[in-house]
Amino acid sequence: MRTLIQAHRGASAYAPENTLPAFQLAVEMGADGIECDIHMTKDGELVVCHDHSVDRTSSGKGRIADLTLKEIKALDFGARFDARFTGTSAPTLAEMLEVVKPLQVINIEIKQFEHPMGQEKAQNIFYDVVKDSGCLEQVIVSSFDGKALALLKQLHPDMTTCLLYDKMYGSARKAQSIGCEAIHPNYIHLTRATVLSAHRRGMKVNCWTPNDADEIGYMIDLGCDGVITNCPDVGLKVSRQKEHEK
Repeated sequence: MRTLIQAHRGASAYAPENTLPAFQLAVEMGADGIECDIHMTKDGELVVCHDHSVDRTSSGKGRIADLTLKEIKALDFGARFDARFTGTSAPTLAEMLEVVKPLQVINIEIKQFEHPMGQEKAQNIFYDVVKDSGCLEQVIVSSFDGKALALLKQLHPDMTTCLLYDKMYGSARKAQSIGCEAIHPNYIHLTRATVLSAHRRGMKVNCWTPNDADEIGYMIDLGCDGVITNCPDVGLKVSRQKEHEK
């Protein structure tokens, strides 16, 4: 099967990361999937943004957990990337899911939700948004936080979970122990032995974040099931070439 290409934070090499223009561009490019990050606002809404704060990517400042959705929606998340995107707002999870519905893979990274309601209620809200969108079968949930993944699996066994990490010994074994179906390693440290270990356990391997054609090609040759990249157009070209060569 051809290695699937996931657009990291949308087609983030060409549009502001984690915004609707970036996700829409990924769909238009023909990406197999997208990767995104979510946080919970002060008023219990789920928004798509990588950092815990809006400082780096928007016209404002502050922790997402301390801001309401209305306050976040008033900020500009596009101008810093390019003036052409001035006025772009941060999408809610539901808004993002509506755009990427046609894709095979919707990879959502979760953190520990910083909210007084607690982890369990926050994860139930997350699950409900995904289920209501009709995208439950396409969604895979990744996190560096094994406890967050284990809790989600306990609450909602029908969700696919994936352990995200930089460098870790015995990653496939650990991921399997908390019920994960996949590992998401930093491509720089990935070895064929790790890929084989995951596959022996019936788990998939989606690596992050090679952007160069040679790097992507090497990850495909290692046996990765998916590649998460800022440049989905490059990834798709390489993936299709590799498939044609088989």
